[in-house]
Amino acid sequence: MAPRIILYELNEVPRRLLDFYIKIKPDSAFAEISRNGLILNTITRDNGELHPWSTWPTVHRGIYNEFHNIRFLNQDLSHANIYKPIWEILSENLVKTGVFGSLQSYPPLINKNINFYLPDTFSPDANAYPKELNLFQQFNLIMAGENKAISRSIGINQINLFINLLLKNIISPKATFKTLVHIIKEIYNPKFKARRSTLQNVLAFDLFFKTVDKYKPNFCTYFTNHVAGIMHRYWKDLFPEDFKIGLEDIDKFHSNSIIKAMDLANNDLSKLIKLSKKEDYNIWIISSMGQDANEIGEYIPELMIRNFDKLLSVLGLNKKSYKLLPAMQPDYIIEAVDNRSLKLIRNELKGITDKEGQQLIIERYPPEKLTLNISLLSSKSLIKSLSIKFKEKNLPIKSLGFEIIQRDVGSAYHIPEGIFCLYGSDIYRFEKYKDQQIETSRICPTILKTFGIDRPSYMEESL
Repeated sequence: MAPRIILYELNEVPRRLLDFYIKIKPDSAFAEISRNGLILNTITRDNGELHPWSTWPTVHRGIYNEFHNIRFLNQDLSHANIYKPIWEILSENLVKTGVFGSLQSYPPLINKNINFYLPDTFSPDANAYPKELNLFQQFNLIMAGENKAISRSIGINQINLFINLLLKNIISPKATFKTLVHIIKEIYNPKFKARRSTLQNVLAFDLFFKTVDKYKPNFCTYFTNHVAGIMHRYWKDLFPEDFKIGLEDIDKFHSNSIIKAMDLANNDLSKLIKLSKKEDYNIWIISSMGQDANEIGEYIPELMIRNFDKLLSVLGLNKKSYKLLPAMQPDYIIEAVDNRSLKLIRNELKGITDKEGQQLIIERYPPEKLTLNISLLSSKSLIKSLSIKFKEKNLPIKSLGFEIIQRDVGSAYHIPEGIFCLYGSDIYRFEKYKDQQIETSRICPTILKTFGIDRPSYMEESL
């Protein structure tokens, strides 16, 4: 029988949280994996500031970002074509393949060996395959875009799309019920808005599992970010000892939010374990890196672009020459129509400062062809005056399409160390790595080896 692998991409979950969860929940699916599977440690050697949109391509392509040079969301990826992602190589070698939400997976790859393909939630459009995933992606992108950085009120368009998904049986009544219960909780306790991002996993995994059961691909991916986002904000509430604070200083609701997020992943894995036993799937759970405590110091409310067209008008630029692509606050991705337009906007953005002359918009990385990654800064002067200086004029931030947002202060950030958990009939191959730290660049060639496919010469050795 041909190999079968489900790659469950549990974004940024570190070994420390996993061990903590298993300790407090010894009857969990994670605990089952620790007893009857394997839990291994990983490390990424990616350079520069670690971000999931750079570290996941390392997992998928079997080579570090020093070479693939994928640095930001919606970056032009044509330069990286030589380093194909795992799903492309497998499908070219006649392996039935599925992709569900993996980062940097846009545009969808469609060929006779692709059973399904849902790009990530930062995609510039809702293209997906087959059609029912396209409809789900429309809803997915609207929810992600409207609730960027902070949870906002749920609009009529989102409600209509949700109802349509239910009526077409794309999402199940059970997932719908869980969603409605959460929304009702938000009404009675606004704190539950901090957990709204977990709904994405509730709905997405429900559809993923149904799709896998329908097509039974030999290899597929599933990406979820729902634990990572909550860890970033509330690590100190679960691990107060890292900050030398007492129990009286923690928020138990927030500490429990991390556990609730892990519960959802655990529920997913319970279903996957049953599927593994029934259909002989090997379940590989991986994080491309991890998180750990991070003291950020004084928090300054953030600058956010709310109306991109207003910003372009003040800058004196042609709106038809630019497109704002999805990204993660405080980063923004701008696509220009040509090099001249790209040069113009780069020059104009440099002139936006606070009253004291501090530049508020910086470029994290050099542009890639016509895609530009900018990051928004803030300052006490900006928050106090609520105005921006541009071409010697002081302008209200709203007149440029900006707004100020305030989020819960983050207390964890990215670290190179992550996890690689395995469950299924193939774990004997990996037992010798129990006491080692596995480089994430070796995952892709290992998948190829499992399917009997020779690795490209640029890839690292397989496990």
